[in-house]
Amino acid sequence: MKQRILRVLPKLAFFVILLVLCFAGMRGEPVPQMFENQDKLHHWAGFFCLTVSAFLAFPRTRLGWLVVLPLVGSMLIELEQSLLPLRTASLGDMMANALGVLCGLVVILAWRGYQGMRLKKASSGMTSPDVS
Repeated sequence: MKQRILRVLPKLAFFVILLVLCFAGMRGEPVPQMFENQDKLHHWAGFFCLTVSAFLAFPRTRLGWLVVLPLVGSMLIELEQSLLPLRTASLGDMMANALGVLCGLVVILAWRGYQGMRLKKASSGMTSPDVS
């Protein structure tokens, strides 16, 4: 039962993040800003979280898809915003989205490298030296 929950939790997180991004991106009005360019921070964080959560939810997915799908989704949201009367499509928003995806990719690659080193170390029987 616990294993099943641990497998479902990353997928649930991914779909919640996706739902929040779609809802926020397709609202009729933009989110109120408390400081200048706050929306760029939201775009970056949202697509960073989407990319990392997609990797955690679907770890066997090729990295190319983890980059392409969020970027395409980002462009579709921006295009949809251009059709709403109080919203506008923004190249700056798309750049912030792309930067979020790329930063997420860096974290994924670092994690994979770390996991690879751990597996290599474990398979070679190496242990850390005892310091007494």
